[in-house]
Amino acid sequence: MSVYRPARAISRSRLKRMLPGLLLGSGAYAIGVHSAEQVEFNPAFFAGGATGMHVDVAKFNHGNVVLPGSYRTDVHLNGQWVGRETLTFVAIDGQKTAQLCLEPEALQRLGIDLHSVDNPSGSAFARCAGIGTYLPGASSQFDAGENRLDLQVPQVYLARQARGYVDPQHWDSGIDAAFVRYNANTFATQANGRSAGSSYLGLSSGLNLGDWHWRHTGSYSRSALASGYQRSATYVQREWSGLQSQLMVGEIYTPGELFDSVRLRGASLFSDDRMLPDSLTGFAPVVRGVAETNARVSVRQRGVLLDEVSVAPGPFVLNDLSPTGYGGDLSVTVTEADGRQRTFIVPFAANANLLRPGYSRYAFSAGQLDEIGLHHPPRLMQATYERGLSNLLTGYTGAVMGDDYQSQLLGAAFNTSLGALSFDLTHSSAHLPGHNPREGQSVQLRYSKNFTATGTHFALGAYRYSTAGFLNVGDAARVRDLAIDGLHLDNVSRLRDRMDISLNQSLDSGSVYLTASSQNYWNRAHGNLTFTAGYSGTWKGLHYTLSTQRSRDVLSDRIDKQVDITLSLPLGSGAHSPSLTTTAYRGDRSSGERISLGGSLGDRSAFSYGVSSSRAEGSGNASSVDMKYQSPHGVLSAGHGQSNAYRSTSLGMTGGIVAHAGGVTFAPELGDTVGIVQAPEAQGARINGNHSAQVGNNGFAVVPYLTPYRQNVVELDPKDLSVNVELKTAAQNVAPRAGAVVKLHFETVSGQAVLITARRQDGSALPFGADVFDEDGASVGVVGQGGKAFVRVARAQGQLTVRWGRDAACRLHYDVGAQSSAADAQRLLHLDAGHCPVDAAGTTPYFLSRD
Repeated sequence: MSVYRPARAISRSRLKRMLPGLLLGSGAYAIGVHSAEQVEFNPAFFAGGATGMHVDVAKFNHGNVVLPGSYRTDVHLNGQWVGRETLTFVAIDGQKTAQLCLEPEALQRLGIDLHSVDNPSGSAFARCAGIGTYLPGASSQFDAGENRLDLQVPQVYLARQARGYVDPQHWDSGIDAAFVRYNANTFATQANGRSAGSSYLGLSSGLNLGDWHWRHTGSYSRSALASGYQRSATYVQREWSGLQSQLMVGEIYTPGELFDSVRLRGASLFSDDRMLPDSLTGFAPVVRGVAETNARVSVRQRGVLLDEVSVAPGPFVLNDLSPTGYGGDLSVTVTEADGRQRTFIVPFAANANLLRPGYSRYAFSAGQLDEIGLHHPPRLMQATYERGLSNLLTGYTGAVMGDDYQSQLLGAAFNTSLGALSFDLTHSSAHLPGHNPREGQSVQLRYSKNFTATGTHFALGAYRYSTAGFLNVGDAARVRDLAIDGLHLDNVSRLRDRMDISLNQSLDSGSVYLTASSQNYWNRAHGNLTFTAGYSGTWKGLHYTLSTQRSRDVLSDRIDKQVDITLSLPLGSGAHSPSLTTTAYRGDRSSGERISLGGSLGDRSAFSYGVSSSRAEGSGNASSVDMKYQSPHGVLSAGHGQSNAYRSTSLGMTGGIVAHAGGVTFAPELGDTVGIVQAPEAQGARINGNHSAQVGNNGFAVVPYLTPYRQNVVELDPKDLSVNVELKTAAQNVAPRAGAVVKLHFETVSGQAVLITARRQDGSALPFGADVFDEDGASVGVVGQGGKAFVRVARAQGQLTVRWGRDAACRLHYDVGAQSSAADAQRLLHLDAGHCPVDAAGTTPYFLSRD
């Protein structure tokens, strides 16, 4: 059986767009060119000219002919996507193609300023005239195959909009759906004759019903010491687009730009900068560390467990954290395989609060404080307001009022040639039961600067000094708790001064980074200094990193210092070539060396692995192996390490599940704003080239991350698609609202793909460009060069009609099921159909040819 399998099937719409070029390449001459889309061809140069059986090529004179009807189309204005519109095309006498109808209201939605047009309500706006009659110098071009309308409009007629602006009318609210993101892992170790284990399940779930979004985050952890489920936040959220704000009700976190972020049970209404274009908008920290063995890393903020992962021996970086507020240090605990624990602090604070002139930002929160450990949580109300006064100055203020506590803040941010600088003063007053009132002030200075000439990014420099009587919101609540219970108030540390620095410097051969924090307290004898610094670069393919870290162990109040050097060398230049990495570390508690080999395998590197061998003082030699597999349904990971002193094993799985009207769809990763692609029978098509996001057996796939209020291009890659399925459009644009689950329907046409070779009764090839129709009169293909026709048939057998000219036609029978196997169902079949008689009577079926 002769079978032909192309690398990629050509859709009928694409083939028709190619035909004018093919016609020219076949020896035809253009005898008149009226525009880029209007070309005339001389049929005398085509095969069959001598017999008078010419193909009617007049239909190609106008290129992409549009039929009358309505089309839901992506609209591009001067090359930029501006939204989706339902366009109407009507037939006009004397025109070969249907005329686009654009009403004034549609033009305004697309960003055209009709007030700049002379006589905007006059006859020039006849409903279905060309856009050039509306707007002199403007033009339009519609591509039915790509479902795209391109408008070219002179700048004078455009409404002035900021770069990146998407009209709120085009924001997509999405569909009703439920989802859950999960991160599950288990960790077991044996050391010193004792076994220990722990398990963790982190959940982030949501339910969208109309404009209301319900969200819940929490985690379940189990160990020998304690087990239980801990909620992080549970709330409902609704967008308030008229105010460019979000409303949240439930267990929430207050914004932390001005005051320290705290958790409330209440409500919050705040500005959402994401609704503004990128050009009008003004940070979670990166956690770095080094694991000596197969270890477990836990990240907490204000006692709430944000994330927990298992890491292989060596340096690790966590850069995908989503802290619950802008303020609040991160507490990082590294649990080694032998049971040792190290805990250090990663400082986290907001940068300078500069806003554009005329833009304001606000936040209002009210409820009951819900911090962990409080026995008498107070009621609380917090309000902040920021306003850009000029290019140089931004002013901001805020107030907090609660049970036995209040504070006021006043500050300003300055945009100077030396960098962004902000200064604010906060006054607090706390009335403690049984004690004298405490009043104090806190002064804060922040600085940030990006020196582009030298490649220096001084991301954040902040200094705060507080008097002995000053208390922030969280400290005031804890001191009030102690006062009510009659305990000693100095059990709560009161900050005296703090300095934070974050620095990144690009060099010709690498880069340098530094993150440091220094803190001193009024009621503690010793302060705290933590920092992480390093240098990384490349030399002739060799990657090297030198880093040092100083941290304070929160559990023992002990200072740890460690220096690491890492060298990594790729062993080859292929996509799956492994890398050899060696690390040496010296610290106060341990020192050692490690060598490891890691790489990837499989289609699109879905499987990754790492093996290592190490030596550490006090624990001897150790070895480990780590594996990870990224499937379309989730990411699986496993690790094992052992030495003479311990043995550890870890297993993990992460992913997401989305439930919608079409069923349940799995994904290896999932953000808060996602898309659901529906492409019937398009199993295997990949989303935006992502090897783990592809259409499943049910015709659905998850787009794991979409940027809210921005243009997102979602493309289907048909590389792994069956040739028997055709995508009518391969890309769509969408601008989702925050937290939405948007549905993107990709229309497909399915049927057995067949490459037919047929001849006329005189033995000559069928005319080039002739149309092929099925029994229902639907066009299923076009005859190409050599009399070959690529068609897609819905039935296993039937009759096709080939037409050319006004009355010229022939009919042929086909049968692709009689001798084809199940394996052929996913291939392009080659059918030798013999002759195509003009008279349909007496024709016989033609089958797949055999070699």
